[in-house]
Amino acid sequence: MSMGKRIILVGATGRVGASALEDLVNAGHEVIACARVASKIPASQQVEPMTLDLHDPLSQVTDAFHKAHAEAVVFTAGSRGKDINQIDALGAMKTIEAAKTVGITRYVMLGAMYAADWLRWEQPRVKPAIDALADYYVTKNMADQYLIGSGLDYTIIEPGSLTEQTGTGAIQVEPDGPGPIPIPDVAQCLADCVDLPQTTGRIYNIIGGGTPIKQALTAEQ
Repeated sequence: MSMGKRIILVGATGRVGASALEDLVNAGHEVIACARVASKIPASQQVEPMTLDLHDPLSQVTDAFHKAHAEAVVFTAGSRGKDINQIDALGAMKTIEAAKTVGITRYVMLGAMYAADWLRWEQPRVKPAIDALADYYVTKNMADQYLIGSGLDYTIIEPGSLTEQTGTGAIQVEPDGPGPIPIPDVAQCLADCVDLPQTTGRIYNIIGGGTPIKQALTAEQ
């Protein structure tokens, strides 16, 4: 078990966020678990629920981050297509700015497969998936590019289609096209990156596969 850090987890009640919360706790971290309705998050010795609404002004998001006294941010929030501009794009950007302002340098983001690289969107094996969620992908690209240019020590995990299946503990990085991946495996990737400095400055497109997660994340590019 690693030396625990204080981690701000944004979107702690979502499908990926709730699973990542468990993984971060199991890794020995203290988690400031943020959600719009913090009462949904059970408090414990390692989990401190915090109300965070990404619709709030940047100043309020920054104030929340300041009070957290954290060392890293893991961003898993998403609107599931209902409020993509305010949550998936601008909401993410607010947390990036807040992290910079309060001196948090490590930031791990949940993205979407190939969202960071719009030049791949017209590839034949990729285009159908992108076309089905075109506006969503534009907002995710905005958030990704804002993080990449932020100066933070970032990692972006960009999974294929999320499934409710049991995690396997193994993934495939940089597949030829989109594919499914269990939610627990995506969450484990996010949590593991906090303790893997080799992942800094990298973007991982992932689907289900046969390579153990930590091995896949630390393999040379």
